[in-house]
Amino acid sequence: MASDSTDHLDKVFKALGNLTRRRILQLLAQRPRYPYELSKILGLTGRAILKHLMILQEAGLVEREQRSSDIGPDRSYYRLNVSFGLSTTILPNVFVVRKTEVRQSRRLTVPPGFRIPEAQPDVRAVKVLLKELGKVNKKLQEIDEERVQYANLRGQIIQKIESIMEQCNWDRETCQRIRMIINPVSHESGDFMGSDIIAEVVDIFSKLMAETPKRKTRTRASKNRSDSEIEIEFE
Repeated sequence: MASDSTDHLDKVFKALGNLTRRRILQLLAQRPRYPYELSKILGLTGRAILKHLMILQEAGLVEREQRSSDIGPDRSYYRLNVSFGLSTTILPNVFVVRKTEVRQSRRLTVPPGFRIPEAQPDVRAVKVLLKELGKVNKKLQEIDEERVQYANLRGQIIQKIESIMEQCNWDRETCQRIRMIINPVSHESGDFMGSDIIAEVVDIFSKLMAETPKRKTRTRASKNRSDSEIEIEFE
């Protein structure tokens, strides 16, 4: 599951790593368009546009649909296929790439304190719209800053857990298992560190830490006794 998610993210980043493809997505976010229309707007050949659309389609970002035309044969239109948020956090203790799906059926409501006024062809309406846009941009910036702060805090906590595993000198497979459980990328559903996940990690730690003193005692004892001597019994 984690491998499939990583492969998909690789395709998404490959698709988004090109300026032309990002411009295509911006245009398709406005409305579905057909390749010839995109080639005229972007000043590229039809073959180049189709190549970019193929990469976007392979990444699952766009899809093609046939539509009838009043002026000729049916046309192939392309439109956005998914709705999601993609965020990357890079800090001293944190490197996280998170893809958050937005359900198509979910109705997006206007948050309290914001409004979307009617678009009227006059200066006053434009002024009101720009004022609301400024409020939204400011709120998004505040959310981003707060998110980075919490991501940094999460990174420090995970680093402490890593330190405990290092001190206990557990085997690599066990450490990898714990890392996979507490890794935020492994929980795309949004239910990160729910009660069941916490219980699972605590259970692993409880069992292994109960065994850790025995390992250390046996190691110290082995330095002073030969294998032929009687083994020490532990309660």
